[in-house]
Amino acid sequence: MADDSARRADLRDKVARLAELAARRGVDTIVLRDPAALTWLLGCRVNVPQTLDAACLDVVVHLTDGPRLRIVTNAIEAPRLRDTELAWLDGDGVDAPGTSWSVVPWWEARDAALPTTSGASVGTDRPLDGARDLSADLRALRRTLTPHQAVQLRDVAADTAAAASEAALGLEPTTSEYAAAGLLASALLRRGLDPVVLLVGGVDRLDAHRHPLPTAAALGRRGMLVACGRRHGLVASVTRIVSFAPLTTAEQDGYRRLLAVEQAFLDATRPGARLGDVVATGTAAYSAHDFDPHEWHRHHQGGPTGWQPREFPADPGSDVVLDAGQVVAWNPSGGGWKVEDTTLVTPSGCEPLVHDPTWPTLAVAGRLRPDVLVR
Repeated sequence: MADDSARRADLRDKVARLAELAARRGVDTIVLRDPAALTWLLGCRVNVPQTLDAACLDVVVHLTDGPRLRIVTNAIEAPRLRDTELAWLDGDGVDAPGTSWSVVPWWEARDAALPTTSGASVGTDRPLDGARDLSADLRALRRTLTPHQAVQLRDVAADTAAAASEAALGLEPTTSEYAAAGLLASALLRRGLDPVVLLVGGVDRLDAHRHPLPTAAALGRRGMLVACGRRHGLVASVTRIVSFAPLTTAEQDGYRRLLAVEQAFLDATRPGARLGDVVATGTAAYSAHDFDPHEWHRHHQGGPTGWQPREFPADPGSDVVLDAGQVVAWNPSGGGWKVEDTTLVTPSGCEPLVHDPTWPTLAVAGRLRPDVLVR
């Protein structure tokens, strides 16, 4: 299929990047064990359960005599991976590296099937006896999406936004936070998205709890839905607020001032910008728009994303330099309001991705930003 061919071609591109890294670091074999690195390489689900903590496979990338991949997994996961997640690897051998499998019994650790330093110079992203630590190099490598991944992320972001819209339209003031989370999870799953983060807050918790895990309490007059949807390993973050009564003038003003804070983050997000300087610009905007100058101390403001909800929360000391093809998600909050988007860094600036044309919007500095849905 055409899509499978595109995935194999994209894999070849990523393996070429790994080969360049291997040459710089003087290794001929790279072992990927970290879930974010595995999803970056393979574009599939690598976790059972669907968490971000441990993967059900490792990938050995042999870079001598032509690149070859070896999938190392156990006897439980191998049939499923071959039939579903990695079925697209079985191409004609022309547009993808050769692939082999090492399958161990479920009661044995996979480490014994991984290479050692005897006969090879090995680098890895998680501890492995005798291997060089390439974790920082691999994090930097995957931070910039391939063109194929950028297309995939746009689809993931649009579908995550549509799922949030669908869920919001099913809410009532009497809906419990748990039930709202169920509607959001259902809308994500129907679109083929894993709900890796689900937060819901009713009106009484919107300012006090910036990470409101759902409870049995009813939403009341206003509610907030927060989700991270994941597909092909790529993650999109979205926050949406629904009100069951018209906003007062003061409430409208508070939300618009927060969008002005977000604008400062987005305006500063461009190739060549130091991540910490973007944060400093954004956080300075709180006081400029009549928020407490320390409002940003109460919640992280976002950071690099793509393969995890956040690679790390960015702060003014973050020295990562942004480049085109990287992904960030900013989420300023204050006064009972929060706004969030997944944003692709482009050569001309940045492109917010989490947009649903059915959701009400406001124009802020030439960008369409989500408004509060009043029902």
